[in-house]
Amino acid sequence: MSKYFANFRVRGVLLAVPLLCLVAPNAYAGGFEVPDNGAQSVGRGNAFAAKADDLTALAHNPGALIKSKGANLLYSHNVVHAPQTFTRQPTNMPYDKIPVDKYTGATPDPLATVSNQTPWFALGGMLVGSYDFGLENWVFAAGVYGPSAAGHQEWPVDGGQRWMLTKMDAIMVFYSLAAAYGVEDKFGIGVTAQIVSQPSTTLSLVVDGDNGSALAPYYKGAEIESTLKLSAPPTFSAIVGGWWRPVDNIEIGASGRVIPVTLNGKGDFTIADTGTGAQFTAAQLAVIGSSAALQLVLPPTAHVGIRYRGLDRALELATSATPTDKHRPERWDIELDFAYEAWSMLKDFNVQLAGQIQLFAKADAQDVTVAKRWKDTFSLRLGGSYNLPNLPIGFMAGTFVETGAVPQGYQNLDFPSYNRLGVNGGVKVKAGPVDITAAYSHVFQETQTVDETYAKVFQQRPVAPCPVGCGGYDGVPANAGVFTSSFDIISASAAIKF
Repeated sequence: MSKYFANFRVRGVLLAVPLLCLVAPNAYAGGFEVPDNGAQSVGRGNAFAAKADDLTALAHNPGALIKSKGANLLYSHNVVHAPQTFTRQPTNMPYDKIPVDKYTGATPDPLATVSNQTPWFALGGMLVGSYDFGLENWVFAAGVYGPSAAGHQEWPVDGGQRWMLTKMDAIMVFYSLAAAYGVEDKFGIGVTAQIVSQPSTTLSLVVDGDNGSALAPYYKGAEIESTLKLSAPPTFSAIVGGWWRPVDNIEIGASGRVIPVTLNGKGDFTIADTGTGAQFTAAQLAVIGSSAALQLVLPPTAHVGIRYRGLDRALELATSATPTDKHRPERWDIELDFAYEAWSMLKDFNVQLAGQIQLFAKADAQDVTVAKRWKDTFSLRLGGSYNLPNLPIGFMAGTFVETGAVPQGYQNLDFPSYNRLGVNGGVKVKAGPVDITAAYSHVFQETQTVDETYAKVFQQRPVAPCPVGCGGYDGVPANAGVFTSSFDIISASAAIKF
């Protein structure tokens, strides 16, 4: 079995760690987030770095905001469906007979497939306004949005996954100001300055609260649900981007987050009965002087794209009373993008804990370090649009492939970032000054199978940590089994030009 657990500095902690493997729900697109914000981007397979011709350019490529002259307002909303299942692998470790549930009289099945009971997440809004203040070569914008992610999960407290996760709630908000300089039909450079806030993160899992008895890979009498609550004060980040049209038919775009997001989360932790194990008194469950802290860094990113524009003189004549070559309409376009995110910089989660546990005997909470060993992620995205002649309707389609951030053996329910394939499509309708876009994306993810021998996520046993007193084992592998996951993104936006 892996020696990974022996490196845990978990001594006397009853909640050390709902966060250890769970704190990444607000990560960027190669991690927990599924690309991307904005209905146009979703419909095009997220190939949008060069086109970026609406106000979502605030996040995608601030240099392309120069395309949105005048006064503009956009609201876009993503709804994410993130079903997941976990099927526990039969253990090779010795174990006692599975107990009869004292409330239902039934014998629970630790190998039954369990699923996220709340797969829908609808807090993916984005609101952006822009104005050029009458300046020929400038556009300014302000916006607020959250990541395109599923920030809520609930799992059964008696399921085979409970050593990894029972509940997660996470919210992150990007408050943004942007400026772009350029020539509307030639080039643009820009920057988006951001204040990033993480107002709340709640994470829960079940731990083995026993003080020295044998390991219990399936069920334990002294099971405790531990909950960590954190919030991070606002921090600063920035995105820079540029866009260039060297000839009428070709556009090139590049952007990236140049200042990592450093979140210094602080809060406390609590413990509670699960309702399926031993019953503890309120005094035993109290944590005196509880506090917790964790620093999480969202890494730099880079995104480049090249786009070919299929221009149509006949469409120009049909849609413009005063046609000019300067604004010749597009009949169609196709774009290829490449995205990179430096997740390998995140090696460990270091949780600083303080407080006194009262469960069996007084014990001080200790700091915890958990290796994650995340990998850099890479993505190729291909997409385009087609506008119907003589009608204010356009269609979008695209696809993308993306490598996962989570290495083999470290799979968990909190951070389902595995090799992905996205299939996307959408429609855009123009009604006077208003553009309405609707899009859909289905994201396939590889099924993950973790063998007990190579598992790197272990049941937390804070009062009597392994390997001491664990019969030669490093702990109970918590993530040995089969993980399935996928994503559906439903996106809609309305943009108006005043």
